[in-house]
Amino acid sequence: MTPRNHPARLTPIHILPLEDLACASLVAFFAMQGAIPGIAPAQSLEMTASAPTGLTTIGGIASQAVAYTLILALILRRPRLLSRLIVGLPWIGLLAVLAIASTAWSLDPLLTLRRSLPFALAGLFGLYFAARFPPTRQLAILRFAMIALALATIAVALFAPAIGLDHSPGHATDWQGVFTQKNACGRIMVLATAVILIGESPTVTRPSRLLSFALFVFVLVMSGSRAAWIIEAAVLLLWLLLAIARPAGPRPKLIFAIATPFAILALGIVLFIAFPYLASFLGRDATLSGRTAIWAQVSQFIAHRPLLGYGYDAFWRGMQGPSLQVAASVHFIVAHAHNGFLEITLELGAAGLVLFLLSWLRAWRLLLPLWRRGHIDRIAWPIAILILTALYDLDENTLLIYNGLFWILYVATLATIELSAKPTLSEPSPQRAQSGATDPLWKTAFPQPQPQPQVAP
Repeated sequence: MTPRNHPARLTPIHILPLEDLACASLVAFFAMQGAIPGIAPAQSLEMTASAPTGLTTIGGIASQAVAYTLILALILRRPRLLSRLIVGLPWIGLLAVLAIASTAWSLDPLLTLRRSLPFALAGLFGLYFAARFPPTRQLAILRFAMIALALATIAVALFAPAIGLDHSPGHATDWQGVFTQKNACGRIMVLATAVILIGESPTVTRPSRLLSFALFVFVLVMSGSRAAWIIEAAVLLLWLLLAIARPAGPRPKLIFAIATPFAILALGIVLFIAFPYLASFLGRDATLSGRTAIWAQVSQFIAHRPLLGYGYDAFWRGMQGPSLQVAASVHFIVAHAHNGFLEITLELGAAGLVLFLLSWLRAWRLLLPLWRRGHIDRIAWPIAILILTALYDLDENTLLIYNGLFWILYVATLATIELSAKPTLSEPSPQRAQSGATDPLWKTAFPQPQPQPQVAP
């Protein structure tokens, strides 16, 4: 009997095998920025209010060691898996290399070296994630991790409020759950809703999607993160626009793709003009909780080292170095620039910012032909990640965090776009897309074993 009469066994999307569970665990670890409640301290990552205890210091080191050892184990199992994709991501690869190289001019060389190497390794995990799994599989892993994080957040907030509630002034009832703060909680829940809305998988039933979406929105509301609520509105708008664009013809799609950036620019100008009223409506002050003062100070320091910056993760050292001057000016300890583009320029200079922008613009250039050909379902998730990365880095730093999930997802998205844009690859069959198995699009990156013919006795 010929092999085609014996289709390969396909693992259901809702049953995650061991490798998928390992990746889901890493996704959850990076979503929490490595700050596991009661085990690894948030202070070691972005908080400076209090020193971690001896137990959490050991837990933090151990959890980091386990996470990055697991990444190395996954990569070393298939070292050739990444080689074909690395050359296709020159700008983001150079950004990781620049982060490591910045040890040479860093304000704190040992700290830069200690954190830039995990940063690069996390990027390799993002590359592995994209090369190893097709988008449907990636979304299944992300959905599993997001549900686990949302349920854990509810449990921690209800049964361990000392850990689960944000204790910063004025936010005593806001949930942070298993995350470092309420804004981090809201940020991941927005990402989770995007997984459900925009990254819809045909193997997930509608009731399951509705329940997952309700769970994520509930935790998002309880986080009290106003910025996350605004970004969630943008996610809903993107979902609506994609739904409108799907049935359109090639010409309307092209017009839509050209008009959208100008519409976004116009909306941004309107929001800028009306910002004081919008901030008042959301219960925020016009300085964005002091962010405008931070941006002014950061801009001055960027002017002193405009080309290469101060070294990866080396500027913000609490009451030491130039960050002390920023703290003295704004009257509170600052952990980052609260703007991802300023943070890149501060740490890696104009060189780092240019590399990021080149990678971001290249992604859009590769997506445009797929958009015009009507492959909207295939590129919807990459579009969402590119937009979320840009939106969140307007008032937060999500990209350069060495334990951050958005860096991994950004690299995975760029790699997925590179694979999707290859003209020589065939289209995925509907049957394989429904199953969530690796489709022909990914066979060149990770060839699947062929079923052996059965020999009659």
